[in-house]
Amino acid sequence: MPAPKALAGVLVGLCCLAGPAMPQAADPLETIEAAEALCADQPDSIACATARLQSEALMVQVIAEAGNTRDRGAFIDLVRAVLTDPSPAIRTSAFYALAKLQPDAADTPAIMAALQDPASDVRGAAWAAAFLSPDPVARRVVRRVPERPESTGTEPSDPARAYDPAALGFALPEGAAYLSLTADRRNRFQLEFLTPEAAADVTGWAATLGPVVPLTDLLATDPAAAALALGFLDAESFGDPQVVRLPPEGDRPLRLVLIYGDLVFGQTGIAVVFAGGPALFPPDGVAEATVPDAKAPVDTAALARLSVLKPDAPGEESDLFVSILLADGYGAEDYLELYPEGAYAKEARAIVAGPRLILDDINYSDTDIITARFANLPVGATANLAILNASDAYATEASQFVSDTTVATQFDTEGRLAPGVYLLQAEVWSPDGGDPITLSRDFSITAGLAELATDKTDFAPGETITVRFSGMSGDDQDYISTALAGSENASYATYAYTGGLREGSVTLPAPTTPGDYELRAFFREDETVLRASLPITVLGTAAVAEVIEPQENVVPPAGEPAPDARATLALDKTIYAPGEKILVTYSGMFGDRYDYVTTVVAGAPWNAYLSYVYTEGALDGTATLPAPNERGTYEVRAFFKEDESILRGSATFEVR
Repeated sequence: MPAPKALAGVLVGLCCLAGPAMPQAADPLETIEAAEALCADQPDSIACATARLQSEALMVQVIAEAGNTRDRGAFIDLVRAVLTDPSPAIRTSAFYALAKLQPDAADTPAIMAALQDPASDVRGAAWAAAFLSPDPVARRVVRRVPERPESTGTEPSDPARAYDPAALGFALPEGAAYLSLTADRRNRFQLEFLTPEAAADVTGWAATLGPVVPLTDLLATDPAAAALALGFLDAESFGDPQVVRLPPEGDRPLRLVLIYGDLVFGQTGIAVVFAGGPALFPPDGVAEATVPDAKAPVDTAALARLSVLKPDAPGEESDLFVSILLADGYGAEDYLELYPEGAYAKEARAIVAGPRLILDDINYSDTDIITARFANLPVGATANLAILNASDAYATEASQFVSDTTVATQFDTEGRLAPGVYLLQAEVWSPDGGDPITLSRDFSITAGLAELATDKTDFAPGETITVRFSGMSGDDQDYISTALAGSENASYATYAYTGGLREGSVTLPAPTTPGDYELRAFFREDETVLRASLPITVLGTAAVAEVIEPQENVVPPAGEPAPDARATLALDKTIYAPGEKILVTYSGMFGDRYDYVTTVVAGAPWNAYLSYVYTEGALDGTATLPAPNERGTYEVRAFFKEDESILRGSATFEVR
């Protein structure tokens, strides 16, 4: 069966916890057990195949709901148990659930293995888990392969036939395996492979194809050819890239064969890059859907400028200048500051003086405002700015027409851009007419994270917690809460808004019940993304609402209060955080030692109460009461002589 029978009981519990999203018409345990029994008796029957599909569909849905709960403590072990299930559909559901439950370093080996899964849906789900993992090792995958794998179905495809071997024009070394994760790059005329063989041995094989030179040398001698493989200069993903340049031959165009250390997958990598031309997809008869064309816009002017590289220039200057060209001119001012008379000073000044699109940053959080401006455009120029999603075939996420290119343009994305890599592209029109010029800048979006700190981690029930925060979004609806450890994001015990501050401190009461809790930070009242958490512990006995008993030495007033006698109540404010102290100023009380003020849900019967305090026989004075822990509308009420038949005064407040 698709999943271990031992998990069935857990899955049943999950079905119950998942609520209305899960179908409750059939007992999931009975469904799974019935399928097992049927297939044990009739393993090759159509009925068994149907039962297996039903059981698998149930498992897929249950695992997906585990991820949707985002309850890591309850379901992370369940999801981990099925990451290597024989069913591609279950593996896919499991890795997407793992992404939602927040993977950690312990999950990285499974993620790395799944990134080479023959099923494209599994690779896509594993990529999502790597993208959301805090482990730097897993995150390097996203830098190595920034485009999310396209889905071609969950059925396994033979990695050796995921491309057309005849298109290569030569035989690969024995043991080279196609890197399925990069299948989307076939439509950009690029194939990538991994081999456990040492780089020196693979370089020896490459030497049988032609002269092997460092890629940086090819960049100096043939920049047009090297431009096909500039991505392999990323020193964080590729170690010591060597290249063989194969000239056009018959129907085959120019090819580059690269050998490098794949620093992400820990093996020797081989890549074959074509200057266009051949079809690299599987030959007829191999079932695999083609991948939609997702070519990035190419700045041909930037590639053409590679011809200015100078063989006699110092290596560090050339490396910096190449990075400037690849970044569409970003960093030219830095080059001039470091090398005012450097080998590329003239070219850097030309870049600074030319038309430019400038961003205020290149790495944004999903709460930031993106600010762009132009430089060195003719007076009266106009432009159309668009944000393109590099992870989604460069789909347009936002756009603006800029009528005045002398002022900055802002994109307030308000969290609408998911974490990933983006391109800001501008089409600029001169007031004199003619064809527009295209300017572009890459940038990335990451999930904005906050930081929380306290002076200690152990608190007494109801004790005031001072929480220092930084990195908040600055929205009025940002808040910090206490919640049971492992509970869903939307749950809370107490909370306090940060007042629109990005950095500062708030106070909130510790929960009244001992146990393990978390301080949590959320932006814009959005509980789908946890921005920070800090574990705390509440120790001791449960707190009891403060009750001040009447003093025995108070002399009660003579007689009874008049039926129409009323007290006046005033609160220090009308909105409180859960558990916050309410200062009540009262006057006109009867003066009996059993006079009291109380908090109660608005509209509740007069004899209801949450917390209360006696006024100790005072006619006028102040009292403090704790605000309720639940959000809502409440009242402070006054009664004389513990007589709840007549309401003597009230004041309304809210808990938010």
